[in-house]
Amino acid sequence: MKQSVVRALTLFVALIAINTPAPVQAAGATTIFITAPSHRELNNVFLDDQLAADLSPAGAIGSLLYVKNSQERKWSVDPALIEEVSAMAKGYKLSNHLPGVGQDFAKNFLLRLTTLASTGQVEAMVYGNPSEYWVKRLTPHERNYLLVASQTRLSELLKTGVGAPQNYFTTKYFSLNRHDVIDFINDYSTIQNSAIYMNPADLDKYRLSLTRLFNPNMKSHMRSTLIEDFNSYVATLNKSIRLAPGRFTITSLLQSVPITVINDFPGTAKVDLVINSLNERVIVRDIKNITVAGKAKVQVMVPIKVLTSGSSALNIVVQNSHGDQLGDPQIYDLSITVISPIATWITTGAAITLFFAALFQSWRRIKRRRKA
Repeated sequence: MKQSVVRALTLFVALIAINTPAPVQAAGATTIFITAPSHRELNNVFLDDQLAADLSPAGAIGSLLYVKNSQERKWSVDPALIEEVSAMAKGYKLSNHLPGVGQDFAKNFLLRLTTLASTGQVEAMVYGNPSEYWVKRLTPHERNYLLVASQTRLSELLKTGVGAPQNYFTTKYFSLNRHDVIDFINDYSTIQNSAIYMNPADLDKYRLSLTRLFNPNMKSHMRSTLIEDFNSYVATLNKSIRLAPGRFTITSLLQSVPITVINDFPGTAKVDLVINSLNERVIVRDIKNITVAGKAKVQVMVPIKVLTSGSSALNIVVQNSHGDQLGDPQIYDLSITVISPIATWITTGAAITLFFAALFQSWRRIKRRRKA
């Protein structure tokens, strides 16, 4: 029963694909461009099954591999698309928890493209086919990196050498809403701040995954969903160097409290602790040049000078050597139960006076007894 349902769905998407118009190529063009906006979250779950229809031999993408006079053609291929096709070929699920129906289409597409690549007819497009306008505007250090990384990524996926992109296929402006722009800027800043601690493969994944969201043909609702997904991954990245929570009771004028710095990155991190008291009951100072090994944690003793008893708190921020914040600030509540020196002297003096008074009374009682 399940197999018959899958066959029916496969036939259905194939029929849809036949009616899907293929991209128009200029007359006499020798290069065919193969790209499509992303359909997939970073956990390999597909938001829809449109790509299955597009990859069929009659679909908008699949049909581009079977043109006439193919020996006279070249194909410029988007590595981000081939990543998604490779994920489909291994079997995949949709966000509605149903199985996808495009696995066989994906396998056949990859087989045909690999054959073309082996003859030297394939070159890479820039990963995700982003608008060069937004790459320059929002990720200014990525433009040239993407040209090189795209060739490397497509060669790895097809297991054969391919040509490098010489320029961006899309250069024009398209509209992004203000919230999306803010998210892109914040996410890119987090990636940059964390880059020196990450292994190269993970760093490439984050940089390339951000780029694919600049595709001008991506529908706005799809972009919003994928930005939200990307934000959640970057939030996890942002917490890879963090402070363990805690609260402390202070019982002396000069005391050190243990603050634990955690590093989930594989690389060693050198960081500073920027420390501020939330009121004037205590005095603290920053701690510089802390080294935390990869996949490890270290305990830092933070000296505190108490001015008066009561409640206070420390606001501590981790920064890298450039002063960029890593992770979220951590608040540590302080309960201060310190007796001031003057009060201590008065209490001690009173105790000594009482002691000698008691001795004097005992001496007088003994003296009376002897007289009696």
